[in-house]
Amino acid sequence: MEGEMKRTSLFLIPFMVLTIFPSLSNGKEVPKIAVWDLVPREVKSSYAQGLTSIVVSEIAKLKMFEVYSQENVRTLAGWTAERMKLGCTETQCLIALGQMDIAKLISGSVDKIGNRYIVSLNLFDTGNAKAENAVSELGGSENELIDLVQLAVGKLLFHYKYTDQKTGKNISSAEPLTETELEEAFGKLAEKERKTDITSEGMKPFRDLLTGMEFVFIHGGCFEMGDSFGDGNTDEKPVHEVCVSDFYLGKYAVTQGQWRAVMGNNPSYLDECGNDCPVESISWNDAQEFILKLTQRAGKRFRLPTEAEWEYAARNGGKREKWAGTSKESELGEYAWYSNNSGSKTHPVGQKRANGLGLHDMSGNVWEWCQDWYGWDYYQGSANNPQGPSSGDRRVLRGGSWLTGAKNVRTALRTGLDPRVGFANYGLRLVLPSR
Repeated sequence: MEGEMKRTSLFLIPFMVLTIFPSLSNGKEVPKIAVWDLVPREVKSSYAQGLTSIVVSEIAKLKMFEVYSQENVRTLAGWTAERMKLGCTETQCLIALGQMDIAKLISGSVDKIGNRYIVSLNLFDTGNAKAENAVSELGGSENELIDLVQLAVGKLLFHYKYTDQKTGKNISSAEPLTETELEEAFGKLAEKERKTDITSEGMKPFRDLLTGMEFVFIHGGCFEMGDSFGDGNTDEKPVHEVCVSDFYLGKYAVTQGQWRAVMGNNPSYLDECGNDCPVESISWNDAQEFILKLTQRAGKRFRLPTEAEWEYAARNGGKREKWAGTSKESELGEYAWYSNNSGSKTHPVGQKRANGLGLHDMSGNVWEWCQDWYGWDYYQGSANNPQGPSSGDRRVLRGGSWLTGAKNVRTALRTGLDPRVGFANYGLRLVLPSR
């Protein structure tokens, strides 16, 4: 009972503060966004209130909106408490918010089905009075609820930030290179590929002269892939044997300076972080364009890691490690930038301790795209150098980021996203074949 009261108090204190004051914007011209109280379904109303305050807080940290709580809106509009309980997802209410110069609305719910908790968030555009985006995150306990909310906010808003706030570019309308086009481009390089620069090095680290990227030799082997700790999600099971061949993997995530050297631009939203910070706000398709240009200029066949290669390397050659470098949560801050220590931003690569293979930031800082299509039920049986499902509508991301909590920077965690979408905490790390 005492623990429950403490947990409820922690939820309610920020809620009371944030419903009084909308977020500050540091003098910047930013759009206004309203956050409606999350609806509790099969959970305590105090949890929904507290999680609403977390939504407001997370948005305020991003400094991309002027945030108004539901109570702020009620006061500004002079609406009655009874009117507010009806919600604001119907056209008439959205139009009314637009007339108050509030550009966006977030509403949602906290639900429990069986032993699973679900946080659902919806983003509405008041200008055209219709839904713009929707996200649902699932967890196995109430202790994960804050992590679920943080992850949902990130997924809900970063596409908006990257598309509308930074460049105005509509990623969804971009025409990506097809698989055939990529293979044809790589095929033209076959005769002039400088393999000797790699193979002559044997098992030594390798540095690309064009970009300065450092690569670590990963000796292949077999391991038990998936959630071996028993606290992961359904798509991390069953644990199954997987074997990977030797490969070289980037010691660090690709940095903003390295991206600029190849592409001539920097798409990163958090570009004030500097050249040594990981490039972000890139889609899977953007990553393929970068790899193609780098391959053409450097004469080496770079690619994204497969999901199996990524997990094998993050886990120090497939060892039973919960996070990259440690299985103790008390030590996680030594190895990873995540929500507990990141200050809501990316950090220069290599500041945290490396894992046992000398790889930095495999947990946290930015999510890293993998080559595979995502399949939630793909973990079936043993495999040798698995390449993922043959098709799909989402590509795999691994490692978590500065925005996510400890559960979501685990080495076994899997997620997938539309390959056309880039968020401000999504980056990449490259592979070179060993021969």
